[in-house]
Formats: sequence, structure tokens, C-alpha cells
Amino acid sequence: MMNLKKIYYLVLCALVACTTASCKDSNDDYIPPALEPEKPEVPVEPEDPRADVPIHVDGEPYTTYKGLLMTGYQGWFGTPGDGCSHANHKNTEWYHYRENDMFKPGVLRNSIDLWPDMSEYEIKYDTEFKYPDGTTAQVYSAYDKSTVMLHFKWMQEYGIDGAFMQRFVGEVIDNPDGKDHFDKVLASAMDGSDQYQRAIAVMYDLGGYNPARFEKVVADAQAIYDTYASKRKYYLHENGKPLIALWGVGFNPAERGYSNEDIQKLSDKLKEVGYSIMLGVSTYWRAGGGDTYTPGRASLHALIKSVDVIMPWYVGRFNDINSYNTGGSDGGFANMVGKDIEWCKKCNESGESKVQYAPHCYPGASDLNMHPYYERGSRERGKFFWTQLHNCIRRGCTMLYIAMFDEIDEGTAIYKVLRKSDVPSNAADVEYYVVYNPKNEKISYSDMNGIGRSTENTVFMAKNKVTAPTDGWCKSEKELGITFEGIDDDLETDYYLWLTGQAGKMLRKQIALQETQPKR
Repeated sequence: MMNLKKIYYLVLCALVACTTASCKDSNDDYIPPALEPEKPEVPVEPEDPRADVPIHVDGEPYTTYKGLLMTGYQGWFGTPGDGCSHANHKNTEWYHYRENDMFKPGVLRNSIDLWPDMSEYEIKYDTEFKYPDGTTAQVYSAYDKSTVMLHFKWMQEYGIDGAFMQRFVGEVIDNPDGKDHFDKVLASAMDGSDQYQRAIAVMYDLGGYNPARFEKVVADAQAIYDTYASKRKYYLHENGKPLIALWGVGFNPAERGYSNEDIQKLSDKLKEVGYSIMLGVSTYWRAGGGDTYTPGRASLHALIKSVDVIMPWYVGRFNDINSYNTGGSDGGFANMVGKDIEWCKKCNESGESKVQYAPHCYPGASDLNMHPYYERGSRERGKFFWTQLHNCIRRGCTMLYIAMFDEIDEGTAIYKVLRKSDVPSNAADVEYYVVYNPKNEKISYSDMNGIGRSTENTVFMAKNKVTAPTDGWCKSEKELGITFEGIDDDLETDYYLWLTGQAGKMLRKQIALQETQPKR
């Protein structure tokens, strides 16, 4: 029995050996491969169109604009009793709150369209306006250091990287009162930059510039360089030098009082001082037309190629999402941004220039108390703003410029302003008429007594009703019914600060690229 089992075992082994030999093709060392499980298909993520940008490290200097979301800061609001050491108090009394030398309820009697949320300010000033509950409405003065420090605190809290401090040539050159105001605001802002570690730079608005003021502007910029730009830790640099901006380039020289060649000379001189240069240019700078002085396009492009950063201006060029997507040239302003970015990239790649592109976005505009013939754009609960921000970032921008932090007179402010139901009344205490005369016709007003005129000389107030000019109109203040704009009642007063901070995160790829504005 044992022998039969043994024989059976040997035969079985031989059969197995035979089978194996037939599979290994006479290769005695053959080892069959192990079976691998099927791998599931992994979906390929679409390429992120956002540019790769540096992430600024807290406490470190700001060595480049790339990766930053900066805002413009006007700082031009003043009040009676704020301490500004002016020789004639009317020069800064209700500074930039006033229209026709007054700050009172009524169109053309004040210049602001938004009202600041005053709940956190240390110093407040009473006005002739009343809140809905009947209490006295208050405003602030940027001449007070505590006000500017609060604003820089907000920038830090909401993730806004810093500010370009506006410095208006027409208000600081040959104007001691204006210079006193803006010097004080700038000094406070520099301290705010230090305390809250925000980037800071100076932007000259060239309104009021002419070649005769060349030396004075250079001297002013030299003083800023010596006092702040070359010494403050958080002063914004680009290409190894402090950045200074010149806004108002590319427009008609007959209207502006200077040419592209004049600004080329100024830019070159500021480079000698030690600055890198940013230009605020006209909307249609690349292709010409529109607001751009087309005969000067060649000199404009030469100027642009000689600087470090450009920022085209868009406020008023579109006022809703549809006009943003379809207006302008290139099949819409949204496409214009993309083509502008590509133009700058090609200049860099070819070695023609090192110029970078900072797209400009704004939350909305409202300027009816100064210009009652304008249309008030809708912020669309932030959608208008977010549409611009998303478009610029998906087009591959590396930096952003937001206008403006505090401009309540043109309704572009992103800082804390009151909701619609909380704004003061703007109903005037006297009856008067507003006359819009776009062609400046010579009209006989036998019984008219003018009591105010706009700076554009096309709108004025009259005590008595007059015949409407051709293509114009004459309406009572009550008929116009211009109120203050406000944040939607179901949004917080800081909503646009928060939304701006979210855009900064999206720029730096800290949150997903999303077309729909984020929910809070």
C-alpha cells in the first residue's frame, strides 16, 4: 500500500513538472509575473490659469508688487476744527465733503455719495445732516492720525496688502494749505504702515501738473524719498528701488496741460532720484481711441516701455457687468485686460521692457451729488466687483490695484460705509432748481438768481425755475430726489473690505479660482 502511494506521488510530480516546462519555453529560471489589480482612471485636473506669484512673509519688507493687492487711498477729507494749520480756513474746511463752498443736505450742496460708518472712529465731527432716527450725523477728518491708523488697521484685518497714498499735484504744489493736509496724512499713513505691516507707496495725481512745476514736483518727490521711501521698512519696492506712481498719462495734452514727453522727462528724473516708476494710464492706452490721445500713442508706448508698472483707469468706463463684458474694444473690457497683459508679457519676453501690468478693479461708482446728470451704477451686491476681480486673475495678472479705499465722493469706497436704511437724509432745507446746460448756451434768465455752479460749468443751482436748455433740463431739488447710496441692508458695512481680502487670497492661490463671489 505504501509503495502504491509513493508511485502515485511521483507520477503527479512529473505531470506538474511537464506542464511547467511547457510554459517556460525551456527557461529553467522563468518566474511568472504577479497579477496586478486594474488601476482606476484618474481625472486630469484642468490647468490653473492663474499666475504663480510670491507670497509675502509677514514682517519682511515688500520687495515687489507681484502677489499684492493694493488699494488707492485719497486721505483728502478734512473738517472745521481738525487742527489743520491753514492760513485761510476755507481752504480745508469740509475738505472734499463740500460742493459750492458748503456741506449741507441737497444735490450740489455736498460732494459725497456714500456715508462712512462712524462706529469705530476715535474723533468725530458733527454735521448739519441727520440720521433716520433724528440724531446728528457725523464724519471724520483724515487730518486726525487716529483715523488713518484705523484705516490701516482695517487693511491688516481684512488682508489688504497696502495702499498707494494719493498726492495731488494741484493740491500740494503752490498750495501751502493743501500741502499741510497731505503731509500730515502721509506721515500718519507711514506710521500705520509700520504698525500694521502694510505696504505703502506714493502716487502723484498729475491733475494740475505742467512743465513749469517740474522742479517743484521733483523737489517734493526728493523730500519723500529722503524722509520715507528710502528709510521705511514697508515702503513698496519694485526692481530693487522704491516705487512711485504718476497717475494721468495718455490723455489729451490740450486738456491735461502736459504731454507724454513732459512725463517722460519727469519719469526719467525721478529714476535719477532713486525711484522705480508706475504709471496710471488711460483706458485705451494700447490701441488708442476713447480716452487716449491717439496721435501721441507712439510716445505713450515708449514711455510705458521705460517704466516698471502700468495701471489703466476704468472708473466710469463701464457701470454694470454687461457693459464690462461687451463695451470698450477687443470685444469687451474683460478681453481688453487679457490683451493688455499679453502686450506687457511680449515686451518682457522680447527684452524691450520690464513693465508689469496691474489691473484696476472698482466696486461701483456714484457721483450724483456733484454731477446729477450722471447715472448711478449698481454694485449688484458685490457681483459687479467680483466679476472684474475674477476676470483679471484668471487672465494671469500678478498684481491688483483697487480703487479706492476711501473715496466716498465718487462712490468707489471699499471701506465701511452705512447701509441704505441708515444713511442720513439728503433733502435740502430750501427750495431751489438744478439746471443742466451741456452746451453752455447763452440763456437769458431775467428772474434767475444763481446760487451755485459746478466746476464743469454745465450744472448750476438757481433759486427760480427757468426754461430748460437745449438737450438739458431744469428740475427742482425735490424732483431730482438724490439720496445717499448705501450698502444693501442685509450686508455688513465691512462687506467690501471682506470681499477685497478674498480677492487677494484668490490672486495668491490661497483659495480656489471661482467665478461666483464667495459666501461669507
